[in-house]
Amino acid sequence: MQVDIGFNFKQRLMTGAKVFGPLIGPGNEPATTVAAIKNIGFDFFMIDNEHSLVSKETIYTYIRLAREHGLPIMMRPEECTANFRPYLDSGIQGLMVPQVDCAEQAIAVLNQCYFPPLGRRGSGIGMSPYLLDGMDVATTPLATMLEYVNRNVILMPQTESLAAVKDLPRTLKLEGITGTVVGTHDLALDIGDYKSGMLRGEVNSQPFIEEKLRQVADACQAAGKIAGMGGFAPKGYARWAREGYQFFTLGYIRDHNVEKCRALLHEARSLIG
Repeated sequence: MQVDIGFNFKQRLMTGAKVFGPLIGPGNEPATTVAAIKNIGFDFFMIDNEHSLVSKETIYTYIRLAREHGLPIMMRPEECTANFRPYLDSGIQGLMVPQVDCAEQAIAVLNQCYFPPLGRRGSGIGMSPYLLDGMDVATTPLATMLEYVNRNVILMPQTESLAAVKDLPRTLKLEGITGTVVGTHDLALDIGDYKSGMLRGEVNSQPFIEEKLRQVADACQAAGKIAGMGGFAPKGYARWAREGYQFFTLGYIRDHNVEKCRALLHEARSLIG
């Protein structure tokens, strides 16, 4: 079993790597889906439980398969106030947490994700073979296990409102926050300044959105944290990659449509590298 997958993923990001991963919805066969994600060349994948239905038992299967293929596995939970602990203790390595509007909400999330001294996570060590990646709980010092889990956590609160953009510099200062992912569609809904006939792609390219996207990129650069986004096609991502964005959700896998993501990733790689 590979070790330090989450930690090594974060190290790649800190060297400036651009990474792409699809969101996973319902209706898929996990084994063939994860094998295809690896074969296509994605850098990670993310279970979506905010806007879709993926059962807990199925998520556990995805965790096992992610370890077998050496892929970071992340999750978008239902709410920023949801209970993430059983997913994290089962081996989910990262969270993209929706609708985090301020540093105080980010602290509450952080406390669930990290063991002391970074957070207040309760001890579920030893209940899943995928949390410690092969460590022997009976013979490994507790401090070693806690440090291993903490360094492999990827924590990306989403920026989806004007309040979140305004308070982002405070949020990014928190130790344990990897960066942020802009929920571009939700940010547009929060601002509300768009014409009724506009398509989603047109809304995301309006000046009032682009101004906020630049503010997020600038805040991440100033804090030394990772800027991510969703909501664009590859050409849009290519533009924002030049502005400092590195982490991109790309494609939505549901009902066995994983192969449709191959062309998307090929286009993004050809445009961005």
